[in-house]
Amino acid sequence: MHDKGTSALADDDSYEQAVLRHIFDWEPTILRLCDLVRELSADPRSFSDRDAVERAVRDLTKVGLLHRQGECVLPTPMAAYVRGMELG
Repeated sequence: MHDKGTSALADDDSYEQAVLRHIFDWEPTILRLCDLVRELSADPRSFSDRDAVERAVRDLTKVGLLHRQGECVLPTPMAAYVRGMELG
């Protein structure tokens, strides 16, 4: 049971990293959540699980790395600190 929880956390981290990478690639363009899901699902290196992408956006918003206004998603100034880090 513990392994399943650890695996779920690792998956969530992977989704968060994929979302950040994709948004940084598009910056300064503001993406809509539906476009983010569609574009990530088209990328074979990425993911296609809409719920996981939405969860990643929600979690990244909670920690101040993304800003979400309705369907629009964009990086915050705080994200600049993360941008220079190697994301996985």
